[in-house]
Amino acid sequence: MKILFEREVYDHTLLEKYGLASYAHTDRENKSIIPYVGYFYSSKINDCIFILPKVFIKVDDTGELIRKIAFGKEFTDKDGDYLDIYSIIDADSKDSPLKAHGLDKMVFELSTWIYRAVHRFWLRHPDSGIIKRETSQTVVSVNGDKDQTLLDTILSLVQFHKDHSNLFTYISIINSSGHNKIHWSKTISKVLPIIQDGNPYYVEFKNKSKVFNYDEELIVLYYSVLQYLKNTYMFAVKPNVNYVLIRPSKIQSMIDNGRGTKLLRKIRRKYFKDELVQLWKLLFAFFSKAENIKSGKCSDEALLASTFDRVFEDMVDVLVSHDLFADLKKNKDNKRIDHIYKGESLLGDGDIFYIGDSKYYSDGHDIDPDSVYKQFTYAKNIIQHNIDLQNMKLEIDGIRYRDNDTDGYNFTPNFFIRGHIDLDELKDGKACYNEDKLRPHEQEFDANYHFADRPFDRDTLLLQSYNINFLYVLASYVNKTHTSEVQNRLHKLFRRDLLRKYDTEFDFYMVTPTIGKDNFIRKHFYEFRGQMYSLKNGDIIFGFNSQKDETKYQNRLSDLQGKFLGEATVKEYKLC
Repeated sequence: MKILFEREVYDHTLLEKYGLASYAHTDRENKSIIPYVGYFYSSKINDCIFILPKVFIKVDDTGELIRKIAFGKEFTDKDGDYLDIYSIIDADSKDSPLKAHGLDKMVFELSTWIYRAVHRFWLRHPDSGIIKRETSQTVVSVNGDKDQTLLDTILSLVQFHKDHSNLFTYISIINSSGHNKIHWSKTISKVLPIIQDGNPYYVEFKNKSKVFNYDEELIVLYYSVLQYLKNTYMFAVKPNVNYVLIRPSKIQSMIDNGRGTKLLRKIRRKYFKDELVQLWKLLFAFFSKAENIKSGKCSDEALLASTFDRVFEDMVDVLVSHDLFADLKKNKDNKRIDHIYKGESLLGDGDIFYIGDSKYYSDGHDIDPDSVYKQFTYAKNIIQHNIDLQNMKLEIDGIRYRDNDTDGYNFTPNFFIRGHIDLDELKDGKACYNEDKLRPHEQEFDANYHFADRPFDRDTLLLQSYNINFLYVLASYVNKTHTSEVQNRLHKLFRRDLLRKYDTEFDFYMVTPTIGKDNFIRKHFYEFRGQMYSLKNGDIIFGFNSQKDETKYQNRLSDLQGKFLGEATVKEYKLC
């Protein structure tokens, strides 16, 4: 097994050796990069190659040399000298630093997760154009499946064990029941007893003969293949039934000599239970593909994504967006929004659209100014779209972008979401797939505004950035565990943090008119335009920029209470 990284520089000669030259971009100095993420099986070296995303690489430029650290681990040799990422290419070598640091199994697990994510993206978007897929068309299983890679088949075998472990236990119990019990009629008729005190004692017994069981033969072969895959590809599979297994070296010999498919054809008609028929087909597909690869009868296999940020975007979109509003992603100016969903507005007065943009960056990279500008543009496009509908009396149910009484605009939630890898965990061989670890990113963005002291102006927009556990997004995408409960929980976290952002930027006050809302608004409209927003319940929220001269506004509450004396009650208000 070989491990390469997306867009890292490799010698072109090495990539030619691996059969990857046609996938690489090469400069005049014979240095190449592979702009892909995914899986490749090379017929030249009879080995699988995983090209992993750049998020698993960290650049350390604090010393004299620029060092690239993979999986959060700075690998060193026995003398303590630094080893670069090229030292871990041969991941299953006995001298691999991955093995020396106990990371080999974790890295292979990561590799298969990435493969499955690329595969799911291909199934969801077969015409996207970013997936390069090649399969060994000469390999055809008995059930006619010729569009699977060898890795597809291996993953199916591993998944079968997870889905049917109880079946194997049941078969073992049923098949062993009654076996090795004493056959008394045979014992009495064929064994001479010892008579003592008038009682016969038997020192030898005849047992019930055990008929050869084909179920167990198939199961033994299956568990032996799993043991072989564990040794060869580092799958963490543990048989939960005790059988005497075929040694991995013998399974390899069966592949080398083509005896695996011969054995399976011999016992093909012995199974009637649906699960065992399915298992037989999986084993036949595995041996068929493995034997053809070994004999050189098949070409290379590949499932590669040329623009992995599109795959990551889809991963996040499945997790947070609502398909119902997918049409709103494409704007009239041909700009495309990554993520959009409808949720409770930050003012708690109806619903609003939340607009997100996913970022697939290496560790340490900030979001660039161009992306920030585009994200504000996406928000303005959505605002205008909804105002157009409002002007035509065609509002989307529950959506309220503009308060027609005050001409105040609702806040448009706008955020980036970045895939983050906890490299400190990875370097210890731990990979967390079950926690989102969503939290605000430390990068700050200047607000977009026309008038800095008018929070309810349509041009006033704030932007928040989040980190989310890349492995969590990956696992939920592959396993399809993105339930509505998970989505709602993430939406609540987005809303909570955006409320805190607005509370930091602005001071808010709840004003309740006592002279009638219409009279109050009419009297103060021009003085406080863009600083007030009328809620449906009759209250009015006033907002002022908290970053302005504190001396001028330190007595703002008492100033407002004095100004609106006899017209309204005023109190401080927090969104969150």
